Amino acid sequence: MKRWLDELKRTMGTDNDGELGRSDMVGMTFRGILQLARRDTRGNLVFPPGVIVRVAAREGSLETLRGWAADPATEAEVTARLLNERIDANDLPARRWVVSHGEADTVEVVEDPAPVLLVLVVEGGDRDGDRYPVGPGRREWRLGRGRWHTDNRSQNDVVLSDSEAWVSRAAAVLRHTGSGFEVEARDQGEFVVVLPKDGTPKRPAMTAAGRVAVSVGDRIEFHDGKDGRIALRLEPA
Repeated sequence: MKRWLDELKRTMGTDNDGELGRSDMVGMTFRGILQLARRDTRGNLVFPPGVIVRVAAREGSLETLRGWAADPATEAEVTARLLNERIDANDLPARRWVVSHGEADTVEVVEDPAPVLLVLVVEGGDRDGDRYPVGPGRREWRLGRGRWHTDNRSQNDVVLSDSEAWVSRAAAVLRHTGSGFEVEARDQGEFVVVLPKDGTPKRPAMTAAGRVAVSVGDRIEFHDGKDGRIALRLEPA
């Protein structure tokens, strides 16, 4: 752990004229998260359940920093640096980015007092309107028909339907990745489609990784190739 302790002691530099570059934002976020870590009785790093990355930006750089904060690649870079310190992905805190106008370009990471991430809302079918709050204490949610995901040992965290036989019991899995989410199709296969609020629909089963990123405002649609449709909408908490 000496390497990251040494890095925490370094000055948080910025690009010329005090403007934050993308690497500055990533590095300052990385260091800020590490500063919030504590050690348990066994010496393991323990992070708070959630953190807020507060980015202040001058008028001339506000839109640029806001774009970087919203870019999944920035989040992926922060996660990669944390994982490179041999920190388990399941131990990382949920992250929420807030970008606002300030006198100077700065990044501050603080513990999130209410780290509820979002709400999953079922649309259609016999479970229409059901809501599932998503907090930071978990990294994976099983989606499917009925109580059981595959057998009597693995339950569904989100029940899409009780009676629609075309909805697979183990339809898909939603995972939390830092401040974002991704969905992996399981038995529902190519009949799982992510419908972004802005952009082209994507099928997780048809991608090389077998997963597709999902953002707040997007919908995950499950269908039978015909008229059957049930969706899961991601809303801000």
